Amino acid sequence: MIKLVDFLNIKDCDLKNYKIHFAIGTKDKLEPYQTFLIGDFDEWQSVQANRNFNLDYVISLIYCKKDVWMFAGVFKVCSQPKTVLHKGKECWKYTLEKTDMQNDMIGRAFVEYNKNFRASYPSLTLKPKNGEAPKDMCIVSISEKRATINDFEGFDKINVTYQTLKYIIDNDIQSWKSALSNVKGIYLISDTKSGKQYVGSAYGDECIWQRWQAYAKTGHGGNVELKNLLEQNGIDYKNNFRYAVLEVCNMNLGNEYIIARESYWKDILMTRKFGLNSN
Repeated sequence: MIKLVDFLNIKDCDLKNYKIHFAIGTKDKLEPYQTFLIGDFDEWQSVQANRNFNLDYVISLIYCKKDVWMFAGVFKVCSQPKTVLHKGKECWKYTLEKTDMQNDMIGRAFVEYNKNFRASYPSLTLKPKNGEAPKDMCIVSISEKRATINDFEGFDKINVTYQTLKYIIDNDIQSWKSALSNVKGIYLISDTKSGKQYVGSAYGDECIWQRWQAYAKTGHGGNVELKNLLEQNGIDYKNNFRYAVLEVCNMNLGNEYIIARESYWKDILMTRKFGLNSN
C-alpha cells in the first residue's frame, strides 16, 4: 500500500504546510459525503465555524464509514477568511483553490484511518498519543469510477438527505427514477435534529418516485405533522430530513396490503406514540 503523502508526492520538508480536513458531519456523519455526491462539497467546506485552515494547503478526506475516508482533493488556502452569516451563525468563509494534485483520483481513492483523536483538522505533522500519525495513513483502494449520485445501488442502500433527494428528483436521475418508478412500498422519513420518524407509503396509482416528488417540491409532501414542523421551524427545517425505503412492494399489490404493512412498521417503530405519525 502507498502512503497518502507519497500518493500526493509531498516531501518531508513540506509536511508542515499541510492540514488534513477529516470531513464528517456533526449530527449526520454522512452529510459531507452526500454533499460531495451532488457536487456541493467544495462550497460546503469553504464555510467553517472556526478559523480551521491556518496552513497553506488542505487535504480533504470525507467520511464514508468507520475508518474509511474518501479523497476529495487538495486545496490551496488563498487568503485570510472573511466573517459571514451562515444559517444564523457567524462563520468564517475561506477562498480555497483546488490544486491539480491527483485530481483524477478525487472520489475514487480511499484511505483507511482510525482517527482516535478529537481534532478534525490536524496537521500532517501531528503525533497522536496512540495510533497512527496522519502522515502515515495509506491508500487502501481505488475505484474505477468516481463516486456519484447517478448510480442507484439498491433499495436497501437508500439513506439520502433532503438536499440529495431534491437533486435526484430535479435532475431526473434515470437510474433512481427507473427503480423508484416501478415499485410501491413503505418509506421512512427521519428528522435528524429531533430523532423523530415518519412512516409513509406509496400505493394506488402512485409509485415511490411520484410520492417522493411531492417531498422534494414542498418538504412535507402534504403530511400534517411534517407540515406543522416546517410551519413552526421555518421551511429550511426540511434540510434535517433523511429518506429511506423500509419495504418494497410490487406494483400489482392491493392498497389494503400496503396500508397494513405501513401500519405494521408504524407499530414496530412506535412512530404514532413517539414519532411523527398522527394516525
